[in-house]
Amino acid sequence: MNVTRVTREGKKLEAPVTLFAAIEADDHEFLRSVAFRERRSLADIVREAIHDYRKKKKQRSGRAAAASL
Repeated sequence: MNVTRVTREGKKLEAPVTLFAAIEADDHEFLRSVAFRERRSLADIVREAIHDYRKKKKQRSGRAAAASL
C-alpha cells in the first residue's frame, strides 16, 4: 500500500520510508529544541538536513569534476 504524506512545506512524500538511527543524546536534544522553536517535527528537521547535505555533496562533486578538466 503506497501512502502519500504531506510535509510542512506541502511537499508530498512519494514513497516514505521509516528511518531508525541511533544518535547522541546531545544531538537529539539539539534537533528537538530546533523543532520546538520552529514549531516543526523532528522528521521535518531531519528531511531538511538530508536535503541540504545532498545539495552540498552535489556541489562539491561538481566542483571536483570541473577542477579535473
